Amino acid sequence: MLTFRSPAANLTSTMTATVRNRLLLLGSVWGVLLAALPALVMIRSLSGFLVAALLVAALSGSVGTLVAGRRAARRKGSGGTVLAGLGTGFLQGLVGGAFAAALIWALTALSISEFSLGNRVDPSVLMSPRVFVGSFFVALSVFFYAVAGGTLLGPAFGRLVDRAVKGRP
Repeated sequence: MLTFRSPAANLTSTMTATVRNRLLLLGSVWGVLLAALPALVMIRSLSGFLVAALLVAALSGSVGTLVAGRRAARRKGSGGTVLAGLGTGFLQGLVGGAFAAALIWALTALSISEFSLGNRVDPSVLMSPRVFVGSFFVALSVFFYAVAGGTLLGPAFGRLVDRAVKGRP
């Protein structure tokens, strides 16, 4: 009989709850630190969009770090090298950036279309060229920023992920 195991079950079987919680915290902090400066420069005031963008950054940082941590837990031997840290950091930036780009794309499309709970718009407005293309380029820049951050800061962040997975402080 075939049984289906969810990705979450595979992640749980690969690492303990302590390691997973450590990676979630590390990823959330990483995502917010990476996104805070550009978000504050672009928005300049506390708004719902800024709070949502920082939540997206924390969530995408967590998802990317969990994926990178799972890979680091499966990797044997070369856990402390700079090259391994670069690979872990790049994978975190790639996965976290893709996840953040998808969420920011949706968030920006809703914002550009002036959607709100009190002022609902027709869903076809979300696919208009102005909304679709405008939010796409914002999402693309978020993706490239996250990948660049993962690549440039990858050795340092990758080593932190490796330490969290190996259980070292």
